[in-house]
Amino acid sequence: MTEPAGYPFPVGEVAVFQGDLFQARAAVGLWPYVELLPEPGRPAPADLAPREAADGSVGYPVPPERLEAWYTVQWTFRWHGELFECTAATATTLSGNYLGSDEHFAKEHLKRRGIRYRGVFPRHEVTELAEHREDLLQPLHALVRRLAEVDHFRPKAYAVHHGRTYPAAAEADASGLIALTTGHDRPEDLVADTRDLSGGHSLAAPEQLDAWYRIHWAFRWQDGPFQAVGTVDGMVKGVYTGGSWGFADNMQLTPETGPDGVHTRYTVTVDLDGVTDLEQHRTDLLTKQ
Repeated sequence: MTEPAGYPFPVGEVAVFQGDLFQARAAVGLWPYVELLPEPGRPAPADLAPREAADGSVGYPVPPERLEAWYTVQWTFRWHGELFECTAATATTLSGNYLGSDEHFAKEHLKRRGIRYRGVFPRHEVTELAEHREDLLQPLHALVRRLAEVDHFRPKAYAVHHGRTYPAAAEADASGLIALTTGHDRPEDLVADTRDLSGGHSLAAPEQLDAWYRIHWAFRWQDGPFQAVGTVDGMVKGVYTGGSWGFADNMQLTPETGPDGVHTRYTVTVDLDGVTDLEQHRTDLLTKQ
């Protein structure tokens, strides 16, 4: 086992890129990328472009599929039988935060920092030195796949024409026609949408369609109802659909101007594992014509 003094990063996040270990972090604003953080004086990772963060630090974003591993690493040890989390290491000492609950022991042997106790100990007095890792890469791959399967929880509209399903507009235009994304292989009985310069959209009358519908996702968070509108950095974003201003205030929901540019809506962005009753809903748009 490699000991903390000889380990590049005794605590924190570590990524393996092209066989080399780097300190790492999630790339804020560039999800799902991971940023590699080379130590001062160490060569930059090959084939990666640098990016400066808001705090002035420089990282090298890399897509997760190019990483061999990404995990958190933590070391624990015992001193006088009590458990500590390692925070720093030298060739002769280990520093650590106390994880036990013996207040008398802590006050007698350790220094207090905030609400925690810590100490610096000679290595020969330390026992049960152990490394602990938590994998971050495989859960990230699983989350990316989960989001892709539902197209990142964005509301979508579809139309079925002669048994084939196409992405479609959620509303008809002023003439009552519905825009379908058909690509350049346009069905013969549909007309081209001249407003689309790419030529990939066609127009259909409602009576030409087998079906036309909208799908969206709804969920509950803190027992409040929300409609999903997409994702942000791997978390689901939802608009509050309840009627309690007190709930919006107490849960510190984010006020945003709605799509109409006038009304305010309240949103939340939360981890998928923190929501309940996540369900897909389908609304028939043909019956509304």
